[in-house]
Amino acid sequence: MVLAPMAGITNVGFRRLCREQGGGIYVCEMITTVALVERNPKTLRMIAFGDDERPRSLQLYGTDPEITAAAVRIVVEKDLADHIDLNFGCPVPKVTRKGGGSALPWRRRLFARLVRAAVDAASPAGVPVTVKMRKGIDDDHLTYVEAGLAAQDAGVAAVALHGRTAAQRYSGTADWDAIATLKQSLDVPVLGNGDIWKADDAAANGRPHWVDGV
Repeated sequence: MVLAPMAGITNVGFRRLCREQGGGIYVCEMITTVALVERNPKTLRMIAFGDDERPRSLQLYGTDPEITAAAVRIVVEKDLADHIDLNFGCPVPKVTRKGGGSALPWRRRLFARLVRAAVDAASPAGVPVTVKMRKGIDDDHLTYVEAGLAAQDAGVAAVALHGRTAAQRYSGTADWDAIATLKQSLDVPVLGNGDIWKADDAAANGRPHWVDGV
């Protein structure tokens, strides 16, 4: 099980409560690459892990490969985390209107460049990079298989897929058939995300999962 990052929720205290229930990977709140590179005080406070928290998992959001690489280098050089996830799943309009989050994989070349920049910056330190994404912008603009293959080619350790489009946000039902299709298309591990409300839901859909209640 992997606890997905949730803004305003998955802080150090919440993750501690989760870890008390058992082992797993618990991802901190999403960190913007620009804010990290600029050493924003609030952002630096958000990168807080307990002394006994291992592995330390951090999610980065950005739209510029060079800034993303710079942010990853900060993480690895200052030993801020043991795992880096890249956010391509946020469906919030203020993010997608700028071409970020779940809209970014539609920009295929930029997506591939950004992921490779992060992997290249993290690999010397042996820090694994993963990506979390959605099916696409909407049903007419699906990108998840092509994006998954591009991420795999860039060297990611795993891919997580939320079985909804950006247009759906959190409505409707998660498409676990799409997650199965991606799993069949990739050699790296695929994590499924969507409609996991309790342990029985995870067991019914297969493993592993990002767990965030939706």
